[in-house]
Amino acid sequence: MMIRSKKLALLGVAVMLGLTASWLVSEQLIKKDEVLTLYGSIDMRTVDLAFEESGRLKSVRFEEGSAIKAGEIIATLDDSRYRIARDQAASQVAVAEAQLALLLAGSRSEEIDVARARLKAAEANLVLSDKTCKRHKAMGQASSALARDQACYKASADKAARDEAKRTLEMLLAGTRAEEIEVARATVKQTQTQLADAQRALNNCALYAPADGVIRSRLKEPGDMVNATSPVYEMALMNPLWARVYIDEPNLGQITMGQKVVLTVDSFPEKTFEATVGFISSVAEFTPKTVQTEAIRTHLVYEVRLTVSDPQGELRLGMPVTARLVK
Repeated sequence: MMIRSKKLALLGVAVMLGLTASWLVSEQLIKKDEVLTLYGSIDMRTVDLAFEESGRLKSVRFEEGSAIKAGEIIATLDDSRYRIARDQAASQVAVAEAQLALLLAGSRSEEIDVARARLKAAEANLVLSDKTCKRHKAMGQASSALARDQACYKASADKAARDEAKRTLEMLLAGTRAEEIEVARATVKQTQTQLADAQRALNNCALYAPADGVIRSRLKEPGDMVNATSPVYEMALMNPLWARVYIDEPNLGQITMGQKVVLTVDSFPEKTFEATVGFISSVAEFTPKTVQTEAIRTHLVYEVRLTVSDPQGELRLGMPVTARLVK
């Protein structure tokens, strides 16, 4: 009877040891494959799209919810006054370039010949008027004061005309001064800058999409007057697509940068979306009230940003998500 009791006792101990070993192995396997579940929502970056110039809206080409591509024209301004300003600037460039070309070409031989002829005529006039003035002075009382004054005044005027003709010929023979050419070149450069500014303003009458995205809000309509930086659209950027989820401090060590994550959303319960850990906050915060989580909302958590792959464009801003990853 004693032997039988000992055998039963040993059998019981063996069973208990087996169960314990089995539980330990199972527990290790569970821990090895334990899934960490996080909660959050889809978060897209949004940008306000506005013109750099002011004016009246001519066209607003997309409705809310429309998908747009980078570089696509999405709105335009009435550009009539900007075209006039561009054309005026182009005319000023043409005038400045023509003036510079004249200075660089220098004086023509025909101009020099004309200047010589004018100087010769002015000298002849001066000789004649000077003789007349001297003759009236020599006559003394025999010449009236009025006639004498007129003759001498003409001689003085002819001398000034001769001096001016002489300076003109000297300038033509010397050619254009280097300083005058530099001033003309600076004028050309200034007008070209003004033309570039006018062309840039004209180009800015078209509003382009900065990246692929979706129109969230259409804020203006054709005919509206808009100032520079007045938003015409609010656009959600589609790439990259983010999901913000939150993790508590005890599990923070179980998540790493680049770790693969599987997402699910209520709208597509049978579908999963691949994601990657792209950011882990270093600062704790209280769980946002918008997050559907089983944790107590007063607990401190850390924000984790996931880069989500959504090739079909099915996810929308604000959708609640459940993220699962293996610890």
